[in-house]
Amino acid sequence: MEAEVFHKVLQMMDVLCVILEEGVVRFANGKAETTLGKKLLGQQIREDLLQSQAPFVKWKSFNIGRYTVCLGTDVSREKSEIERLKGELDKRRDFFATATHEIRSAANSILGYLALFVDEEIKLAHREELAQKAYSAALRLSALVNDLLDYVRIEEGAKELKDEPLKINCMLHEIVEDLKGYAFRKDVELQVPSVGENLTILGEKKAFCRVMRNIIDNAIKFTSMKEKGEKRVTVSFSEEEQGISITVHDTGIGIEPEKLPHLFQPFVSYSPGGTGLGLALSKKLIELMQGEIAIRSAGTDKGTTVELWFRRAGVEK
Repeated sequence: MEAEVFHKVLQMMDVLCVILEEGVVRFANGKAETTLGKKLLGQQIREDLLQSQAPFVKWKSFNIGRYTVCLGTDVSREKSEIERLKGELDKRRDFFATATHEIRSAANSILGYLALFVDEEIKLAHREELAQKAYSAALRLSALVNDLLDYVRIEEGAKELKDEPLKINCMLHEIVEDLKGYAFRKDVELQVPSVGENLTILGEKKAFCRVMRNIIDNAIKFTSMKEKGEKRVTVSFSEEEQGISITVHDTGIGIEPEKLPHLFQPFVSYSPGGTGLGLALSKKLIELMQGEIAIRSAGTDKGTTVELWFRRAGVEK
């Protein structure tokens, strides 16, 4: 009776259990046989081979009379978690190494312009141009640092957004008015149809405006890089029961299909002078607002379409 109870207890244990007598398996519970992938009872097996046959099991053994009891703990989950954490650590290391490089490059640009500015041999007429370049470089550095801080806060779960009704019409009007001059200088036509006054989404105004400004700004920039053909950026809307879709389509230089999966990764940029943080941060902000973003392109010189979806205000979940 005691042996039967003991046998049942060993079968129910959450550890692998193998009992050897002079190298022959006299008992193996179900977990041991499942993990090792074979029937063990009566098999000749060396104690030191157990580890090689189950690399994700940590074994401990002890002797009771003529028997050797081997208990194994499955550490595959722990090893998998260690590998995951190692991968996260490597990603963070690469992220901060690239961030440091970007900040250093921007700072060196400013220092270079200022060094020329104070050079007595530089003519006064050139100094105004140098000062403007140094100022522009300082603005880029400030924007980079702000993007970095926001991205890290979101990654750490330390940034929260308000959840409030936002009227699209007013916000987009402000953004388009700010970008009209930029589009005109780049010889790009910017088309944004009027939106109903009551078209309202849920989110945070600052985050929404930041995302839309970045997306439309990118569209203008990449459209202006097209050497010939029409240069137009169009913003359109579609209403759904649960949300509102905003589509930004451009006739610009397009994106190679193999590059599309990497666009939302930080520091991945396919434009001269770009840091690659804009889209990565935009995606994070949209996700915080429980929205979605997707980018499509048929290839080089075939334009790009960015589709954004936001929750509609006043709709029950």
